[in-house]
Amino acid sequence: MEDQRGEAATTRETLAYCAELARPYRRLLLGAATALVLAVVVQDVASPLVFAEVLDRLATLRPGETLWGRFGTLVVAYALALLTGQVLMRAAGWLEWEGSLRTFTHGIHHSFERLLRLGYRWHVDHPAGEVSSSLSAFAWALVDGIDTLEWSILRIAVIVLSAIVVLGVVAWPVALVLVALTGVFVLVVVKRSGPVTEASREFSRAHSRAEGTASDVIRNVTTVLVGAGEADESARVRTLLDDVVAADLRARRQFTVTRVWMGGTISAMTWGALVVGVVLALHGVIRSGVVYLVLFYASTVSQELVTSFQEIRNLVRGLGRAGKLVHLVSTEPEVRDAPGARDLQVGAGALRFEQVSFSYRPDRPLLADFELEVHPGEHVGVVGASGGGKSTVTRLVLRLMDLQGGRILIDGQDIAGCTQRSLRRSVSYVPQDPQMLHRSIAENIWYGQPGEPDLDRVRGAAHAAFVDEFVRYLPEGYDTVVGERGLKLSGGQRQRVAIAQAMLGNAPILILDKATSSLDSQSERYVQEALWRLMAGSTALVVAHRLSTIAHLDRIIVVDDGRIVETGSHRELLLASPAGTYRRLWEHQSGGFLSE
Repeated sequence: MEDQRGEAATTRETLAYCAELARPYRRLLLGAATALVLAVVVQDVASPLVFAEVLDRLATLRPGETLWGRFGTLVVAYALALLTGQVLMRAAGWLEWEGSLRTFTHGIHHSFERLLRLGYRWHVDHPAGEVSSSLSAFAWALVDGIDTLEWSILRIAVIVLSAIVVLGVVAWPVALVLVALTGVFVLVVVKRSGPVTEASREFSRAHSRAEGTASDVIRNVTTVLVGAGEADESARVRTLLDDVVAADLRARRQFTVTRVWMGGTISAMTWGALVVGVVLALHGVIRSGVVYLVLFYASTVSQELVTSFQEIRNLVRGLGRAGKLVHLVSTEPEVRDAPGARDLQVGAGALRFEQVSFSYRPDRPLLADFELEVHPGEHVGVVGASGGGKSTVTRLVLRLMDLQGGRILIDGQDIAGCTQRSLRRSVSYVPQDPQMLHRSIAENIWYGQPGEPDLDRVRGAAHAAFVDEFVRYLPEGYDTVVGERGLKLSGGQRQRVAIAQAMLGNAPILILDKATSSLDSQSERYVQEALWRLMAGSTALVVAHRLSTIAHLDRIIVVDDGRIVETGSHRELLLASPAGTYRRLWEHQSGGFLSE
């Protein structure tokens, strides 16, 4: 599978995905935007007009006039503007917070669901730490982006447009200056947005690699410690962090160049508005109050445009961080339910492979015209050399990957036409290295069952799988949290928990993929007894390196180079003449293990 790490979605794709996430809460966000626009109009348009009128009346103030008589209406108007502006601001803040918070949680959940649908092979190819880092970065970039759009970009746009409109009425030459130089400012932003955006993406990619690598090392710290790799990993992370610094400095250079262009434009705007306003005042075209408006708006617009670039830069940088996750979740899932897929209905539990072909790489086929029929209630063992396709056969039954050719049927139903959920609910699977969730032992045993754990049923399955042999020595018993990926338990303990989970599921089809390989001899004997009780009502496919695990099964098949080369019972395969692969494997065992 092609490695697409480090790539990011385009700005347009990222914005479209964020808009999709915000759509269910658009009333809250649009309500916040409306309240904010009204508040800005009141505070940044009405209030300056009141001040301008105050200046005009002061210039024509006659002796004996009182505060209330001359300025009463303006005092009341200003008080109302202050009160209205505050109420509208608080309303905008509340609506925007609720809308962005709900979008934030919806974004995490929706993206999490899409990541889950990407399937087994995709997640094998993408480090969990880097994926988790991308999801976290996206979620915060999303909520920060909403905040920036409403409280910065929208607010600044309203202020600039309001200033131009007001000055267009009271001093249109000044308004023309602001319009012309604002246009130049926007042109600079558009012209420089490409280099700034690309620099931000480079920083995001470098940061994601560094954070993902650090997270991966921490998740697998035992491997690092045992391999004495602390120094190497520290050096690797240091190198990646140096890349982060270099990428950020490149982004800073692009930002500085852009800032120089913008600073020139803003200075020209302020100077031009001032000169034109003074000239108009000298010729008696505008009053003193209007001069105040010219100076106020020239200063305000200049300041807000300077601020806008920083906010736009933050927004672009956030989009760069978000784009990594958007690229990941936009990947088409390798395995998808077919249109109109139906739930699998399992009665007898017959399993059949018909001319199955599969390969991980096009140039190296693994299975070719693979044929196997497992009768209802039959227990079939699968053995063979490592890399011959045994475990792949089990994953194909679970449809963790799709076939390149042929069909797999369960009770005559092609699993490709059934929903993945119903298929996996009908199959109990115990792998060689079970992955435990960071939850209690009871919750892991109960996993896949509806509702809260039924402790009586949990203990029953745990007793049958000999989990209670070690749980009774734990201070918190079945409430013991197993740690990330179950690392607080030994490999054999994790396998017993997985076997108990399979027993509790009691699915009609059972797949054991080297499920007893980590057990000591005594535990293996006990667990095998439990597995025999479990398999009594199931169709079972058992992959094993330890041949003692499958010696008593109904039938054994030997897989070599993706094909079945031998089939028969344990006794039949041992007595076969000439000696086949199974007999050689049996003779090479030492203490019940394969010598590989």
